[in-house]
Amino acid sequence: MDQAPQLSPEARLQAILDGTRAGTWEWNLDTGEVVINQRWAEMLGYQPEELMPMTYELWQSLSHPSDRERAKTLMSRHLRGDSPYFDCVVRLRHKLGHWRWIHTRGRRLPDTELAINWVCGTHLDVSEERETQHWLQRLAESLPGVIYTFVMEPDGEFRFTYISRKSIDFYGIPPEISMQNPGAIFDIIVEEDIGRVHSSIDESARTLEEWRCQYRVELAGEIRWMEGVAEPEKDEVGRVIWHGMVMDITERKQLELELERLSITDELTGLYNRRHMLRTLEDQIARAERYREVFSVIALDVDHFKQINDSWGHLVGDQVLIQFAGVLSARVRRTDVVARTGGEEFLILLPNTTDQDAHRVAEALREATEREDFRNEDGETFTVTMSGGVVTWEDGLCSIRELLSRCDQRLYQAKREGRNRIVVSDQS
Repeated sequence: MDQAPQLSPEARLQAILDGTRAGTWEWNLDTGEVVINQRWAEMLGYQPEELMPMTYELWQSLSHPSDRERAKTLMSRHLRGDSPYFDCVVRLRHKLGHWRWIHTRGRRLPDTELAINWVCGTHLDVSEERETQHWLQRLAESLPGVIYTFVMEPDGEFRFTYISRKSIDFYGIPPEISMQNPGAIFDIIVEEDIGRVHSSIDESARTLEEWRCQYRVELAGEIRWMEGVAEPEKDEVGRVIWHGMVMDITERKQLELELERLSITDELTGLYNRRHMLRTLEDQIARAERYREVFSVIALDVDHFKQINDSWGHLVGDQVLIQFAGVLSARVRRTDVVARTGGEEFLILLPNTTDQDAHRVAEALREATEREDFRNEDGETFTVTMSGGVVTWEDGLCSIRELLSRCDQRLYQAKREGRNRIVVSDQS
């Protein structure tokens, strides 16, 4: 069988150079002579004869001043044997005056009997890639957040393969540090949020659904809110790769929290409002039913409040409500919930509290209110009293409506019996 003709080594090498559009260079270390091919010259807009005689000094003169020393240092390292190859990206001036980005690689030829002292290598024009990188970098800098690529290995190890320079502004950590030590970013997430962040990443890796998470970081003693969004994909070896962006949402979050606070807060007294109390009671009843927990509710009403308004005006009446709210807040536990539910009416939720304990709390509040000095606009003091009803959640109750109705009954009973007193529900 006839064999196909074989390419000579020279023809094969030329085909590779033509296919890769690589320029070649050969530098004689003894004479300083440099031999270049047609493509080397064309990259810079020249014909080879225009650069003759080509020398290392001429080559250096074409280099950008900012790149020369770095290229010389890398070449010196290679010639000393400190690195196996010379590898550097430099800018060379084009004949028309602009700069081209050139990736130059080379290697010193091994010593031979002929003692040929040459370094040979190639040039590849990477200007388009560099320009693309430049515009991508500019785009990354113009975006309102940190863009990144995050990789999780099948064994759970993770790393950043790219992170934009805005990580300095957001996290106080340069991109190169984040890529060397990906845990550095996780280390500044506040302790209460770190578990939720890891769980959300694991869930996204499992389902390959969008990762979205809000979390706090502490930077220079300041707490900042971040929101991360990323789309995951899994490669053929089981790695999950996220491409996404993290934004600083501190101002937005503060506004949301303030709006949420206003939506559950009584404007006059600063206590919780009826809406929040009803929602909290729903949660408390659910826990009581599930875990057989006990809790109590105290319904309170300022006695003769209409008379206060009629005698000294609504401004004094408002001040009485504010001062009365302060008496309540100062004498309950942090776990208790105090709310103004309307007019001069208040509710207090006491988790894990029996009727006897709730009665003692209510009596203490009644006595404290009676001792408090209230003042009219002339600075004259007067006394305010309150009435209250106590109800403890029990098997006989089945809804918030029934619980609050029982509270009202006890409160009205206290009013009927002469006010300034507490009536406790019968739990026998």
